[in-house]
Amino acid sequence: MAAKTIWNYIPPALIALDAMLLAENWYLRPQSAGSWFVVLVVLIGMTLALVLASREPKEETARRDAGGSVRRGVATAGLILAISLGAKLGVALGAVHYGDIALRATMAIVGAFLAVTGNAIPKTLTPLAAQHCDPAKVQAVQRLAGWIWVLTGLAVVVAWLTLPINLAEATCFLLLPSAILVTVGPAVWLRRAKPSAL
Repeated sequence: MAAKTIWNYIPPALIALDAMLLAENWYLRPQSAGSWFVVLVVLIGMTLALVLASREPKEETARRDAGGSVRRGVATAGLILAISLGAKLGVALGAVHYGDIALRATMAIVGAFLAVTGNAIPKTLTPLAAQHCDPAKVQAVQRLAGWIWVLTGLAVVVAWLTLPINLAEATCFLLLPSAILVTVGPAVWLRRAKPSAL
């Protein structure tokens, strides 16, 4: 059995931190019990995902890959919840005087997540047997998609950290659908293209 890296402990630690922040927020603002209950259900779902990812499937490499993906997703969601709940707690305790800080921080983390995910897109290798088109074209489309999502994520981060909220929202409503369309267009073109002779 291999030694566990620190990345195996970060998602459960973030879930525990989120649970403590949730309990404190619920105690200080019981009038928002419905919202706190939804966060509790999300935390339970994240915990179940971690437990199930550590048990399935039986092959070591497949389990490690699936578990790593789930851990990264839970860590990202846990970080978003921790910052959001922490900011709400800070506002409730009077330590933070800006009510929009939770929204800004959460959206900045979402932008960073998009940038990191975009960076990983070109590194994702599709098996040659599964490709129905030219591998060079597939790689070009993956690189384009990666660049689009990295730049979109960085733009979302900058928008939410610098612009007024209404302008940041409008920017995101423009950026995200545009990035999806620009990413999907070449992918559809690639699927319709005939495979080239190698």
